[in-house]
Amino acid sequence: MIQAKENPRQGNQGHLENLSNCNPIVSPSADGLVFGTHVAVAVIQIRGDHNPPRYRRRVLLSLAAATRLVDRATADGLDASVILCRLMPAATLPQGVMLDD
Repeated sequence: MIQAKENPRQGNQGHLENLSNCNPIVSPSADGLVFGTHVAVAVIQIRGDHNPPRYRRRVLLSLAAATRLVDRATADGLDASVILCRLMPAATLPQGVMLDD
């Protein structure tokens, strides 16, 4: 028979099991956490005979990761580039609200 661990945090690497009582990280008063943050967007052409060509966009938090992705795509003969973008919050949703796509 398997016995329960004495420390309940060992099984989940120290994360809280009940997150419903916690405050969200980004609250309406914490817009500064996101505003002005730079992200890299890798734009890569999709393979195929599309007219006009189609592109896939991937948002990455690291310029190095975006550059590696573009380098691999370019080595495969695809058209690719990195665009540096700045995040700007559009709205803050209440906790638990889900948007339909």
